[in-house]
Amino acid sequence: MACVAGCSIENGTSLGVNWREVNCHNKIKHPSLPVFHFSLACNHCEEALCMQNCPALAYTRDKETGAIIHHAEACIGCKYCTWACPYDAPKYNPATQIVEKCNFCVDRISDGKQPACAQACPVGALSFGQEEVNEENHLTPGFVNMGIKPSIQLIPLREEHSTPQIENTDAIEIDLEKLDRYLPKTESKVALDKEWTLVLFTIAVAGLVSWQAAHLMGKIEMPLIPFAIISVLAIALTSLHIGKKLRMWRFILNLKGSWLSREIFSFSAFLGLTGLQIITENQQIGYAALAFGVFSLISVDMVYKFLKRKDGLVLHSGMISLTAILFFAWLADISILIELIILTKGCLYIWRKQSLRKQKLIYFPIISLLRILCLMVPYILLDMKLDMVLPVYLIITFLGEIIDRSEFYDESDIVTPKNELRIIN
Repeated sequence: MACVAGCSIENGTSLGVNWREVNCHNKIKHPSLPVFHFSLACNHCEEALCMQNCPALAYTRDKETGAIIHHAEACIGCKYCTWACPYDAPKYNPATQIVEKCNFCVDRISDGKQPACAQACPVGALSFGQEEVNEENHLTPGFVNMGIKPSIQLIPLREEHSTPQIENTDAIEIDLEKLDRYLPKTESKVALDKEWTLVLFTIAVAGLVSWQAAHLMGKIEMPLIPFAIISVLAIALTSLHIGKKLRMWRFILNLKGSWLSREIFSFSAFLGLTGLQIITENQQIGYAALAFGVFSLISVDMVYKFLKRKDGLVLHSGMISLTAILFFAWLADISILIELIILTKGCLYIWRKQSLRKQKLIYFPIISLLRILCLMVPYILLDMKLDMVLPVYLIITFLGEIIDRSEFYDESDIVTPKNELRIIN
């Protein structure tokens, strides 16, 4: 851990916020398991996902060294870069409410010195220089290779990149099925207790866009005051997820590369144009607003492209695009669309739960049953032609979507070296 200490001393990082970490293959220190360690910080990738996806343009590349530099004064603390980076390089600091990361010791290497981590390493496991990177050496277990060309050269492990083997005939055999419970619990960057504001915000986006679509069809009224109240609440919810609220305007600076920027910009445009349409009663403005609204739904789903789902499936029943279609179908009273979207969501949900069950992962069957009932009960009542008011259908549907969207976050995680090593174990 000398490299970690050297980095911390050189950069004056806060306690517990280490820009460099040593990843261990045998965290439970069992003699039957292979042992190796590798030290990682920011790899200053050629196609750096943190820089490409940061909505606030808080990252730049140093022209002389190629280092990816994070600018604290521009960071809004949205933590999206911590989702995008597969190497867990950007670190969120709760004390400052912004992100920090390795700066490649640009001042040191510009003066011809080694980075602090390399200088501090007592066994020569780290060194710095300029040479052609051989991507085949990125096959080391635990090192994530997503094709973004990290500027790091790993010396291959013996036996052609395979896990090192240890001869120990006296060691107790490990039950692999129980191994996971022995491993130290890692804190996920995506957790429901952290993302509950996003659950409500994303469903609010779906509800507002579907409301506008049904209103343009003449199926439902859209009074200004209720629309304005829900819009303000939605904006307030998303602001709770960022560290520097007074810098929220920077959210829309990276429309070219960040789906998060596109989401916030398109949703803001939707809200503004819809409000103007209600005031002026101009249908053309309403159609323009709806176009931005539809794009905001697409953007919401695309924001989560970095997440790794536990079920391993491509589609999720809690996708906001599907939720918006379901709300629209109820508001516009289109029976065939209600049936199709309920069938689609139900099949995706059951398929997902079966996948989790096969992997012996927790899937909360009672909550799952409640979610299925929230899909089916409104449809059964509609099919029986009971004289039920629309708000009853919407409340039941809303409850089901809350469950589904909450499970989306609870069943997702970020690709990191720690998680990859956990899978290998």
